[in-house]
Amino acid sequence: MKHESNRSGEFSLLIVLLLISFLSTSADATPLKKPLSFQQMTQKEGLSSNMVFAVVVQGEEVWFGTYEGGTTLYDKSKKLFKHYTTKGEPIIKADDGDSIRWKNHLAYNHVSVIVPDSDRIWFGTYFYGFGGGGISYFHPQKNPQWKTFNTNDGRAKKVNSMAVDGELLWVGSEKGLSQLDKKTEGWKRFYSTQDGLSGNFINAILIQPDFLWMGTSGGVSRFNKNQKTWKTYSQKEGLTDGEIKSLVKFGQRMWAGSIGGALFEYDLTSDRWKKIEPTDPLKNGGIHTITVTRGNAFICRDNGVSIYDLPTGQWESLTTADGLLSNSVFCAAEDKNGIWFGTDKGVSRLILTP
Repeated sequence: MKHESNRSGEFSLLIVLLLISFLSTSADATPLKKPLSFQQMTQKEGLSSNMVFAVVVQGEEVWFGTYEGGTTLYDKSKKLFKHYTTKGEPIIKADDGDSIRWKNHLAYNHVSVIVPDSDRIWFGTYFYGFGGGGISYFHPQKNPQWKTFNTNDGRAKKVNSMAVDGELLWVGSEKGLSQLDKKTEGWKRFYSTQDGLSGNFINAILIQPDFLWMGTSGGVSRFNKNQKTWKTYSQKEGLTDGEIKSLVKFGQRMWAGSIGGALFEYDLTSDRWKKIEPTDPLKNGGIHTITVTRGNAFICRDNGVSIYDLPTGQWESLTTADGLLSNSVFCAAEDKNGIWFGTDKGVSRLILTP
């Protein structure tokens, strides 16, 4: 009887320990404390367009890349908005010919991607037509501050992605991958499926010291910068969901997000990709971008935002029910006390405690 009493006591202690563990895990499982507080920003507040495809934060300045409205610069400290379009700043009252030959600042008014550099900011545009498009940069110390580039013989006209790699700028378009020399400000190389790319539509570019990773319409491509060799990852290598829209690296992990909504993690040992199974209700929504910040991965989807808490491995979601302006979320960016989300109805800034 004494032996059974001891076992009963041990069992009770085990239950208590498991309960404490569960409560502790549950307490850490929610990276965001609800109800949430948002700052909303639309054309009414000063945006040039409500459809925001890109957001970049630099100190007190926030740049928004919009559809048809060019780019909007918002100064948080002064609460001032400034618009930059193909017609320049200030706006030119009279056009001097064909619309794509305006005295412009931006290459085109549909800004698809914004990438900060050490001394300037790069803007990629996506042109729906037969002319125009391409890339521009804004350099605050130069006069004029804007420079627009040609489209590399039409191969960098519809720009989907860009990445700074030392003295090089990689530009991904619907036709392949272009390489720009920042010193000479001239195009150097161009790569397509004929060279080894898995697909010509380049949605994402991820820079590493020895490798260049690209998410394409045909999966993932890896370019060895030293050996100039290519490797393709598709269904056979575990990418079972076609077109890859986003690539991100955090710590030793690398994630890929597909246009169909699937998430994959790269395994270095096997040189393969493994599908991740999120537990949040948005897991089947198409993915636009993935942003890692503040210990969370924000997966921007066409039905809201999936949030993965890196320390605990827990999932939750963010939608209009929580305060987002729209569930069509294209991008996310961090400032010192908040997260900006670009949507098709404006920008929602999730306010977080410092």
